Amino acid sequence: MADNIHIKVNHKVLVWARESLALTRNQASEKTGISSKRLAQLEEGEKAVTLDEMKEFSKAYKRTIATLLLTEPPKEKPLPADRRTIDSIKLGNFHEKTIMAVRKARALSESYIELRNEMGIEIAELKFFASINDNPKTIASKLRKLLALDELREINNINLALEVYIERVESLGIAVFQLSLTQDGLRGFSITDEAIPIIGIKRGGEHPSAKIFTLFHELGHVILNEGGLCDFSEKTNIEIEKWCNAFSAEIIIPSVELLQMNIVKDQVAQNNKIWAKKELIILGNYFHAGPLAILRSLLENKLTTSAYYKEKHEAWNKPQFGRAKHPEGRNIAKETIKEKGKTYISLAFSAFDQNRIDLKDLSDFLGIKLSYISKTRQLLNA
Repeated sequence: MADNIHIKVNHKVLVWARESLALTRNQASEKTGISSKRLAQLEEGEKAVTLDEMKEFSKAYKRTIATLLLTEPPKEKPLPADRRTIDSIKLGNFHEKTIMAVRKARALSESYIELRNEMGIEIAELKFFASINDNPKTIASKLRKLLALDELREINNINLALEVYIERVESLGIAVFQLSLTQDGLRGFSITDEAIPIIGIKRGGEHPSAKIFTLFHELGHVILNEGGLCDFSEKTNIEIEKWCNAFSAEIIIPSVELLQMNIVKDQVAQNNKIWAKKELIILGNYFHAGPLAILRSLLENKLTTSAYYKEKHEAWNKPQFGRAKHPEGRNIAKETIKEKGKTYISLAFSAFDQNRIDLKDLSDFLGIKLSYISKTRQLLNA
């Protein structure tokens, strides 16, 4: 019987695997069905692990059995710094799903680099950096010109605009992925300790304009070389978060351009600091921003009051956290392209078409079954 098959395991690896998902022993016991007493004995090396227990550990810790059989705990890079706050207090703890999202982003970046190596394409090196002592508006203006973002004004479809913004950011030498961030109130994160910087954006539950803000907020972290897991709290007292918020707002809604809009000029002429939502939406459609982001920029330019902004912030800033709903059923091909991005997906298909990888490799790089590959290609080329 499997229960009688014992496996030689370094008990320290079991501890590492549990702690890598920030699980307590009691939580691990609940997930594996192994009693707390038995788990303690296994982690302290007092008892040998059975094959069935190894399978439960593998499932609970999201690690292969081969990984659990390593002779020593592997060294893993730490999570990005926690930039989240509640009432200006740092939280400092993460759900296992958040940890898995970061782990997935790191794995995808390794695959992206591997694909580029297969194709003989050099990895673009990020050359644009800033200091937190720099004026975020000045840096945003420079980067906006570098990325030629004015060209995107003609894009009316906000989903298409998001795709193009992502492609422009990737052109700097950054990998951008849209991942399932269903816990911890996260909207995005950035990683700067990999061979290529990574930006992770919350995939579901938010309007594309909010994702655009997240994209550039995290870009701020990357050019400052200070990654983090963020929720963009208005009440944050973390200076780098304030800097990245200001940078993102300015790169999306340049103050000089905002002040030249006819709607804004009319309001200024009337000395009116109370804005109708429809006016903010009109401005938002032009700048690919949400009405609250427009109102925040107006506040920065002293064209509305703090009280009015606070009132609308409380009324409109209600992000939907949790699992995204799929009333029409899951669309695997669409999810795959959105998660990994068109740059990554196109590179994978190019490698396959040039016989640099086989069909099984393509399936692995895309992270989907063979049966979904044709639909994914069709959607990519649509």
